Amino acid sequence: MGTRALALGRLLGTVGLLLVTACSAGAPAAAPAPAAPASGGGAASAPGAPGAAATATPSLVRARLAFTTISAVQAPFWIAYDEGYFREQGLEVPDMNRIEPGATLLAALLNGEVEYVAAGGPSLVLGTLQGMDTMVFGSTMNWMEGAIAARPAIRTVQDLRGQTIAVSRLKAITDVAARLAVERLGLVPDVDVFTRGTGGNTESMAALEAGTVAAASLNVPALFEANKRGYPDLIDITGMRIPFGNGTLGARKATLDRQPEIAERVLRATAQATSRFKTDPAFAAAIISKYSGIDDPEALRGTVEVYTRLFTVDPSPDPAAMQAVLDAEENPAARTTRPDQVTDYRPAEALRRSGFLDTLPRDQ
Repeated sequence: MGTRALALGRLLGTVGLLLVTACSAGAPAAAPAPAAPASGGGAASAPGAPGAAATATPSLVRARLAFTTISAVQAPFWIAYDEGYFREQGLEVPDMNRIEPGATLLAALLNGEVEYVAAGGPSLVLGTLQGMDTMVFGSTMNWMEGAIAARPAIRTVQDLRGQTIAVSRLKAITDVAARLAVERLGLVPDVDVFTRGTGGNTESMAALEAGTVAAASLNVPALFEANKRGYPDLIDITGMRIPFGNGTLGARKATLDRQPEIAERVLRATAQATSRFKTDPAFAAAIISKYSGIDDPEALRGTVEVYTRLFTVDPSPDPAAMQAVLDAEENPAARTTRPDQVTDYRPAEALRRSGFLDTLPRDQ
């Protein structure tokens, strides 16, 4: 208990500093301005939009949502906002902002600035381990994805010994993915090979081009851009099929206890959006381009193909994927924590019982 209490004290100290900073600096950086109305996206007007006639529109309830990274793994949240699926499920979402993962995200949840987030499992699990009540209540993807692209001189995994891999941020998905991948291939993270946080995929690419790192852990479509610039894939992380809570949705347990039906509505809209992604590749490419700023048709097409295989329309959290998050966490409390202690299955179970998922197309 002493270790947990100390960790919580440190977290709350960090949170306090972040909140003071937030008061002087304003809200988290917003995503590229969506074209949808401020009330949670426009009407789902595309022909054959999944679930459009499945339920009558409930009365609107205001919900504060955010996502944590400019990566295609967040595409279901973007689609649910832009295409009005949140509104169709009775949620008034005034905006869709990006918020930094880790301590910034936990501070926003603790302060009530954000209620529901699309974030990687590590941030949400770490909050629980440090004494907060952050819980995973849904997931659109339960696998690691991406690759480690390297400078041409790095031809084998063994060539990474003593070298540094750029990642978006330490403890972020790109960092965890790189560590798990090299470890599976016989290298010890922080002993044989090192990682360095850069701030994002774009910054990791810049570090690679500047020669300050030997390789970079990247997601698509940024990975395709690295390949075009002459940095081939050294390790195909997606192909390794590593279970992991990657595309998770989270909230505080207090929020889920107070309004469980709201979390179910979030999952309904997200499931609709995931179905749209998997069945409308042209639209999926357009939404990724809008939020990522990438307009290369080949890269966008490849990104959609990768995520179409990885996304799941049923947003139920996977216990094996959540156990993998715990296994990768350095906090000692993770060794004695079970997946059901960091996961709330109630909203996904309610959604399954409703039969709503059976109304959604899942294949092209």
